Formats: sequence, C-alpha cells, structure tokens
Amino acid sequence: MFANFLPRWRRRAVSIAALSAVTLAAAAVTGTAASGFVAHAAATSGPTVLAAGQTGSRAQVPWASVGPGWELAEYSAGTPARHLPTMLYLVNPAGGRYLVYTWPARASAPGLVAWSGDKTRALLISGSSGQTEQLTLATGKLTTFTLAGHALPIGYTRPSGLNILGLQLSGSSSRFARYSLTGQRVKALVTAPQGGWAMYSSNGTELAVTSNRGLQLVSNRGGVIRQLPVPGTVTGMCFPERWWNSSTVLASCLAQGTAEDRVWLVPVSGARPAALTPQRGPGSQDLGDIDAWQLPSGLYTQGLGACGTVRIYKQAANGSVTPVMVPHTTGNNVRVVTVAGPRMLLNARTGCPGSRSLLWFNPATHAEQWLLRATGEQFGVEGVVAYYSIDNALS
Repeated sequence: MFANFLPRWRRRAVSIAALSAVTLAAAAVTGTAASGFVAHAAATSGPTVLAAGQTGSRAQVPWASVGPGWELAEYSAGTPARHLPTMLYLVNPAGGRYLVYTWPARASAPGLVAWSGDKTRALLISGSSGQTEQLTLATGKLTTFTLAGHALPIGYTRPSGLNILGLQLSGSSSRFARYSLTGQRVKALVTAPQGGWAMYSSNGTELAVTSNRGLQLVSNRGGVIRQLPVPGTVTGMCFPERWWNSSTVLASCLAQGTAEDRVWLVPVSGARPAALTPQRGPGSQDLGDIDAWQLPSGLYTQGLGACGTVRIYKQAANGSVTPVMVPHTTGNNVRVVTVAGPRMLLNARTGCPGSRSLLWFNPATHAEQWLLRATGEQFGVEGVVAYYSIDNALS
C-alpha cells in the first residue's frame, strides 16, 4: 500500500530496481470499500460544498473551489480476511468527500502516484501489469498505457501536468525524461545515480535531481544547469524532498561515515547549502531526518523510527528534538503528507495490522480533524496525494 510514499520513504533501504518491485507489489494489494464510516449523500445533483462526514458523487464536485487543502485518497474498509471495493475520494478541507472512482473487490487497485496541477487527472500505476493508468476525475474515464522503455511514472510536470515525469532504469543509472500523456517519450532530461530522485519547481521550468555530489539543477528542456554540491554527502545519497521556496530545495542526505540522514537547504543559485537539522547519532531517538516543515509553532521534522516507522519531532533552536505524539493513533507511526497554516495533513496508523487514517492535526494545540478513519483491521487509507503540495512547499 501507499505506493505514492514509497519513493520518498524507502529508497535508502532498497535499490531502485527493488523499489519498482516494492511499488508494484504494494499497489497490487486487493482493494476494499468505504463502508467503515457513516456516509450520507448530498441531496442535490449539482456542484455542492459538502460538510464533514458527507459523501457525494463526482458530479457534485465544485471544481472552481478545488485547490490547496484538498486531497485525493484511496480508501478501503475491507480487512485481510474480507476484500471489498476500493474507493477513490476527492476530499475537501472540511472533510466532505466525493466518490470519483471505484475498483471492484475482484480487481487489484492501482497505486496512486500524482494529481495534475490543472486538477483534472490522477496518475496511477497498476500492480498487476506495471502499466501506467490515468483517470479523468470529472468523468471517471480510465486509460491504460505503458511509458516508452518501460519507465516508471513518478509524477506530472508542473504547473499543469501537460507531461508525465518518468524514471527509466539503466544499469547503475536512473534516467529521467518527460513523456506524453499517452506514454511516448518527449524529452530526455538527465541521467542520475541509481536510486536518485527528481522534484519539479512549482513553475515547472527546473527540476532538482540527485547527483554524485549532492544535487543538480536540471532544465525542463533537458540538460544540467548547474551542480549543487552538498558537503560530505555519500555519492548518490542526497534526495530532493520538495522545494522549500522558489530559490531553495529541501533535501535529505546521508553523510559519509554515518547511518542517519539529515536535512539540508540547498540554494539553486549554487551558494553553499545550510544544514537545517544536526547530524543525529546512533544514540538519538530520531534515527535520521528525511523532511521538515516550518509552522507558526516551530520547526517540525519527519524522522525515522525503529522497525521501519516514521515519526514527527519538534526541533528546538539547539537542534534537540521532542517527539510529537498524535492522539488516537497506534504505534507513533505517522506520515506527514503536507502542511497548511498551523496544521499538518497526516496519514497515520490507527489499527493493526496496518490500518491507516487521514486527518488534519495541529501539533501546537493537538486539535484533530478526521477525514477518513479506519477502524479495527480495516486497510483504511491506502494512498493519498494533496493538491499541488506533495513536492512543493505551500506559500
């Protein structure tokens, strides 16, 4: 499950070849239905702004209102012992949800990869065939194709999603290219070390990509603009997580002689990067930082925990961290999807063996707003992409 998270959270532990296998296997988990919560459809048939707990159809989506604070989420209320259909919901900031597509229980639901900036399309990858799938959200039309060279789809181009960003494995290298919306290769962009990653700027003119020395700034027209070295980084082990702002990339990098990642702010001008988090040691409760967000209440990091968990920490001015505990979750295994104002959108474990739920959470006040909540052994939220913010900081 969580196909859209795998590149960001597992790439240090597996080779890119293994990553593709893990992604496809994760997406192949049989889907389940949204019967785990009470849902009541809106009475009207036209565009409707639904309140928390209300469920409507894709015909009721108020497209003019869709923007930051909205998310696409795959939800399933089945359990390992009982498979049910998988639902794809468009969820508004209040918690109202619109059912835009359903996969039957007998089918393997594809993994959610990205959402186009023009709001119209979702990008998915099929676990059963490895093919790319694209869903037109307003109509429910699903098309299936293969990216040229059997490349893996990893996102849409910015700002509107006119092309697909693909990753092709070639020996010890990762080749990034733009592909058309039907799978033809449009433009080769750059070659990076195996396991490398790429993130578009919000205007789509440039990408930050893994390099042998840290990062490299790449043109959307193809070719390297400049190298962005990060001091002391292990070759090919620096990953762009998202753009911190229009001139700076937030990257998680592994330093030579260490086993714990730290987060850097890397100026795209080529100026010297600045470490945002200190180098954690083997005795730290934080086993390495892979992301960070500046909220009004302070600096928060996404840190690695024991047994493959991910956790939230608040970092003090001296670099020390305090765990942020999210009430009504299980095992302190919480993934930050995005932030908006004082709140975080969380994909949190809420049951066993792996149930996940989606909620907004204010780490300063501990106020919660649950959007999709799994109970018992339900699979819950199997994938989520926030509108235009999974790889770019909100302004």
